Amino acid sequence: MSIRQSILVLSLALPALSAFAVTNQDIVKSTQLKDGAIVHQFKDGKMAMESKFGRVVRMQEGTTMETADGQTITMNGDEVGRLAYYIKLENRR
Repeated sequence: MSIRQSILVLSLALPALSAFAVTNQDIVKSTQLKDGAIVHQFKDGKMAMESKFGRVVRMQEGTTMETADGQTITMNGDEVGRLAYYIKLENRR
């Protein structure tokens, strides 16, 4: 493969890779809890929890939590890595 062909392939491949970029638009809803923590819900229904200090916190699936307005919600999933990625992405900007 010549240098010219390599450049051509890269120039066609790079814009296609940007289509796979992940944004925090996957987070559909964020709910404030009574203790100051925030539960984020993703498009697929999975959830992740952020402490009142902005750190990602592990929460067992099925745990019941009380929101700031007195409602109760049940944890569905534990997307710690996913939320950590989004928080890291936000801190870069």
